[in-house]
Amino acid sequence: MSNSQPAQSPDSSSKRDRDPLNRAMGGMILILLGVVFFLAQSGMLGITWVNMWGAFIIGLGLLLMLQGVLRLVLPDYRRNVFGLLVGGLVLVAIGTIPFGGAMWAQWWPLGLIALGVVLLIQQFVRW
Repeated sequence: MSNSQPAQSPDSSSKRDRDPLNRAMGGMILILLGVVFFLAQSGMLGITWVNMWGAFIIGLGLLLMLQGVLRLVLPDYRRNVFGLLVGGLVLVAIGTIPFGGAMWAQWWPLGLIALGVVLLIQQFVRW
C-alpha cells in the first residue's frame, strides 16, 4: 500500500511549528473572549448576556479571516487560505443570527447548503 500524501520535509514541519500566526491565535481568542465578556457585563455596543455568544462567533470569524489575509501578505507563511476565509465568513454569518430578525434566523441554513454545493462543484470544476 502506498500513501498518496507527499512526505513532508523536515524544514516544512519545523517551519509550521514556528508559525507565529498559529501560536498567536490562542492569545487572540482569549483576548476576544475577555472583550466579549466585558461588553456583555457593561452592556456596551448592544451586547448582552443573551447575545454574547453571537458576538464571540463573529469575532472568531473575523480572526480567521484576518489570519487568511495575513497569510496572503506574509510570503514566509503563505498557505492556501480559502478554508480560512470561507470558514470565517460562515462564522460571521452564523454569529449575526442573534442580532438579525426572525427572517434571518429562519433562512440562514440555506447559506450553508449553498456553500456546500459550491465546495462540491469546486472539486470537479477548477475555476
